[in-house]
Amino acid sequence: MSSPEIEEPRYLRIQRILETQILEGKLPAGSQLPGERALARQFGVSQMTVNRAIQELVRKGRLYRRSGAGTFVTDAVQPVRVHGVVLVIPYTEHPQADTYLREPFRAMRNVAQSRDLTLQVVQAESAEYEQTAEKHAQGALIFIAPPVDAFEVLARLWQNGTRLVVMGASWQSSLFPCVDSDNFGGARRAVEYLLSLGHRNIAYLNGWQGSTNCADRLRGYLQAMEKWNAPVSPEWIVQAGSDSHLSVEARQQMTDLLIRTERVTAIFTAGYYLALETLTLLRSLGLRVPEDVSIVSFDDPSSAAHLNPPLSTVRQPLYEMGQRAMDLLFEVLASPHPEPQTIYLPTELVIRESCRRLD
Repeated sequence: MSSPEIEEPRYLRIQRILETQILEGKLPAGSQLPGERALARQFGVSQMTVNRAIQELVRKGRLYRRSGAGTFVTDAVQPVRVHGVVLVIPYTEHPQADTYLREPFRAMRNVAQSRDLTLQVVQAESAEYEQTAEKHAQGALIFIAPPVDAFEVLARLWQNGTRLVVMGASWQSSLFPCVDSDNFGGARRAVEYLLSLGHRNIAYLNGWQGSTNCADRLRGYLQAMEKWNAPVSPEWIVQAGSDSHLSVEARQQMTDLLIRTERVTAIFTAGYYLALETLTLLRSLGLRVPEDVSIVSFDDPSSAAHLNPPLSTVRQPLYEMGQRAMDLLFEVLASPHPEPQTIYLPTELVIRESCRRLD
């Protein structure tokens, strides 16, 4: 008895039809595809089915997307192929264990495995980026959390034809492709939450000043305070000097803010390690959380829910950021004329027990 015939998935049928039209020249190189809604009507399927078919053709290098313009047939019939992706990260002692890098690494590894690609991790400062790109000229590069001062070298690499994507950093000018979380919006919502609880004396503990993320979080803090007509004292903005610990000067400044008569009643920290440092400082001063001081932090590793008290945080979609960075890189590789774009992924305010409403 013969086995029943398995019906071909609809998205594969659409993908096959479009690919045949490309190979036969019915959809010539450089031509624009009709919109997804029109194609859905033409093939009698859902727009989601058409979208999936197009995504597969983008991955294969048959099509490329131009932000704000549409989907086009690539100049070359053969798909772009790469054998490996190079992840360029800042110098860190244990990158695989880093609370920020862990989830993007996992996402990128999963995408690479699904495409039979290798991943290579390279640690480099911005001054070494051009040398790194030259050494890996045949590969595709993802620069993870580059500093503010890397903008010019990244723009130069992009203009010179290096196919790259930045993850975990962004600038106001989109001269090269970036995937980032909404650091500005996440910080603003965190501070507005504290303001909604009646806090007005809110300190902001900033991280490394070379980070675009910290700059965006500072902007979010300032906008929230301005929106709620809460005056900001310059001394409330404390520069930690690092993403992982308080400098001697920052520790003294924070101590001064906490022991004075008109002390701060809430603290927003730019990162999780800075929140841990702050909790240690508060305990050393005999202050309780949240009874005496409320605290909200950026980043939400699993341990944040198990602190005493459980910490309110701004959660970044770190796994999705890694996934989107890889997808965007393959779009760049598939396009003969890739255009830069910046993708911002939303953050989530996770409310736990480290904040209280003022009486």
